[in-house]
Amino acid sequence: MRRWWIGVFVLGVAVGVAGTLLVPRLAGLYLPGVLGGKAELVEGKALRKERQQDRLLLTVVTEEGAILATFGQQAAEIDLLVDEGDTVTLALRERGPFVTDPRIEGVRKKDAAVLP
Repeated sequence: MRRWWIGVFVLGVAVGVAGTLLVPRLAGLYLPGVLGGKAELVEGKALRKERQQDRLLLTVVTEEGAILATFGQQAAEIDLLVDEGDTVTLALRERGPFVTDPRIEGVRKKDAAVLP
């Protein structure tokens, strides 16, 4: 009987560790920001934008280098919002040159007048 409890305990620890490591990676895009884990804010200039049938490709140049962001969700809305030359703030879960559907935290237009 005692061995059975030890097996259940070890199994519970293994499931807890696996869930902690894998759930944010696999389900992070579908969870709200509070539950999705940490995201790093990266600011850069939108250098190039290309609209394809079902997605939008956006090249953002940051201090660390260039990022190619591919947007499949809300591609039409982001295409209207972001223009070449705008400053874009992206929330990234992982750093790298290629990111898919990053969250846009802010957009500053290149020709917008500063309000007093």
